[in-house]
Amino acid sequence: MSFSIRMQLFAVLQVVLTALLTYFFVTNEYRDLSQQNLDALESFLIEQKQQELKNYTTIATSAIDHIYDVENEYDAKRQVAQIISRLIYNNNDGYFFVYDNQGTNIVHPTEPYRVGQNYWDLVNDKNEPTIQILIGNAQNGGDFYRYPWNQPTTNTVTEKLSYSALLPQWQWMIGTGVYLDNVNDQLASIQSTIDKHIDNTRFIILFVALSSIFGIFIVGAVLHFTQKKESDKKIHQLGQKIVSLKEEEQRHISRELHDGIVQVLVSIKYSLEATCKHLGKQDIPKPQPLSQAQHNLSNAITEIRRISHHLHPRILDELGLAAALDALGSECSERTGLNITINKPALSKLLPDHINITLYRVVQESLMNIEKHAHASDTIITLTIVDNWLNLSIVDNGIGMQKAQFENPSENGIGTRNLAERVEYHSGIFEMKSSNKGTTILVKIPRSAFANHYNPSHPEQTTPEPI
Repeated sequence: MSFSIRMQLFAVLQVVLTALLTYFFVTNEYRDLSQQNLDALESFLIEQKQQELKNYTTIATSAIDHIYDVENEYDAKRQVAQIISRLIYNNNDGYFFVYDNQGTNIVHPTEPYRVGQNYWDLVNDKNEPTIQILIGNAQNGGDFYRYPWNQPTTNTVTEKLSYSALLPQWQWMIGTGVYLDNVNDQLASIQSTIDKHIDNTRFIILFVALSSIFGIFIVGAVLHFTQKKESDKKIHQLGQKIVSLKEEEQRHISRELHDGIVQVLVSIKYSLEATCKHLGKQDIPKPQPLSQAQHNLSNAITEIRRISHHLHPRILDELGLAAALDALGSECSERTGLNITINKPALSKLLPDHINITLYRVVQESLMNIEKHAHASDTIITLTIVDNWLNLSIVDNGIGMQKAQFENPSENGIGTRNLAERVEYHSGIFEMKSSNKGTTILVKIPRSAFANHYNPSHPEQTTPEPI
């Protein structure tokens, strides 16, 4: 795993860990704070309801104070019961109820069937004796009690907050209450809003985390691409430098062979010829070993010149690519009898040296392969510039190549593979097509690889000089 990928993974892990910690602490803190605010709001609303119930109770007791003076207690109780039963508020959900100290109902406007019934042992859904608690609160000076009770407007059991006080003259408990469904609905709505805020916070944290991770990957990908591009560029430059150094070394060896060893051998050849002339003047027959030595020396000179030319053709440096291709074609035709046609532009100094040598090596290697394997009689070599591409095609009419060989140049041996790599160094394309009717090798090099090579020495000169 590369260093850049390890750094990316480390950054992603750090972002994920930070997001998890942020989510945990922020959401917990937000939830705790929201719960505190919710509890405070609930306490505030209940306090308002309690004050409201106290006020209602004060109004009710004030409405019946004058009746206690009636001489007939029975009439007084009847009048009080009638007045209290008519005190309705909050759409019939607000009413007053009265029980004596034994738990017998005296007033209940919404459930009149309870009047006269004893509910001392009535137990609610919380398993608490409702009436006993209300009476006990009243006898203790008045207090509040929350319990489940049937709500008249909805006919459902709902939590109710009641306040009960004592009518000491008759030991009656008078009470009233409010149902807390609206309070619970309000608190539930606020709780839902809080949950939505928490969900939004979670979404924001998740979005920021994913955006950060995505940003890390984007930056990493850009850096990786930049580094890869830079590495490819350096590899390309290194490969081109290796090829150039190899060609330079071959040029040096070729020059040393041609200008050094060949000249020495030629000097020896002249000495042998002079010896033969001297023997002739003395009427001495030329010895057979001397004749054999002259023959072997001529063969050696020819072979060394061939090797020198193969390593690096001097004609390529001296006369250019066009002359070098002509010489290469002529040499191959003389040696093999192959009919070679070369079509090329009538321009010299068109290409830089490194492209010239690449094209020359492609033609050289291709002709060697045709000579060894193709069994061809004709070969056409064409060099053109079309649509910003330099095109070199080598077409023969031989027996073709096996499919695996021409579909993948890397499988064609060191020579063809090296040619493909040479062409790729110039951002070019190397293609091979083959059938039983022959083989075509196509090399395409973009004009951008050599567009700035030719710079006329005089501004008025706009085209290269013809051959």
